[in-house]
Amino acid sequence: MISTQETVAQDSARDGRRRLLWIVYLLSFAILVWFFVEGFDYYMTPYTERPHHPDYRGLRPAGSRGLAYGIAGSVMMVMMLVYSLRKRTRLLGRSLPLRPLLDFHIYLGIIGPLFIVLHTSLKVQGLVAVSFWSMVAVAASGFFGRYLYLQIPRNIAGKELTLQEMEQTSADTAGNLKARFKLDDITLGQVDALFEKRLIPRGNATFAAILSLMIDDLIRPVVKSKLRRQLLKIVWLPRDQFRDLFETSFTRALLRRRIHLLGQVQRLFHYWHVIHKPFAIIMYFIMAIHIGIAIWTGYGWIS
Repeated sequence: MISTQETVAQDSARDGRRRLLWIVYLLSFAILVWFFVEGFDYYMTPYTERPHHPDYRGLRPAGSRGLAYGIAGSVMMVMMLVYSLRKRTRLLGRSLPLRPLLDFHIYLGIIGPLFIVLHTSLKVQGLVAVSFWSMVAVAASGFFGRYLYLQIPRNIAGKELTLQEMEQTSADTAGNLKARFKLDDITLGQVDALFEKRLIPRGNATFAAILSLMIDDLIRPVVKSKLRRQLLKIVWLPRDQFRDLFETSFTRALLRRRIHLLGQVQRLFHYWHVIHKPFAIIMYFIMAIHIGIAIWTGYGWIS
């Protein structure tokens, strides 16, 4: 069973990690944009005319900077495997929590490919194109996989909660709401009905349900604003208490949503692995061939 205190600790840790991630992402994107803008004239030059461009020796894939981009991107792509090693083996022990590692895994899966794009100088061809588009497929499916992962409730150590633990957490939260805000059963039922009607999709179609969740999460500020106005018609409390009631009820409704869709999400998560893994294997296999040939032939300044 997961306690209210543990839930608060999870939320606090998640918020702190999210703020740090935003900072890291913004800095990384700023650096990448700077690199792109600096080489913009070269990247926009027709491929046949690039050898005559003054930045050719630096920005071509075998150039000083172009190769550095490739190495940076490749190192990031290899470092992504740390998450898989931690998740599937005992090589890294159990001291590293999975959730921060997953965030790092996704960060590398986004920034690494962008460095690879700079390495190719925006020109992908030949066998490398297969690896490149596999990499794009891995990154794109990774976004979807991350979303599915977040729909499966876990404890602070990253272990998936059982259905019984989730139900108990929901019941504990309901009791907490009644005690803190002096709600009777009828009022609590009205609050639950309001949130569940908006946040829990109806029907059994898996893809339609997941699509509905994704749309709701994309427009979450709009959804929350509408729910606040509707909640005011049911419960009136001082501003601070009302905000606490709303956020707690919203969090509980999200948990109820995850309980309701648990089987569908787990099934879709399994299918996602079937798609995600082959692209990753192809990407790493061709990347290894590409790097091996580059080292063997003395590509760029590797020699």
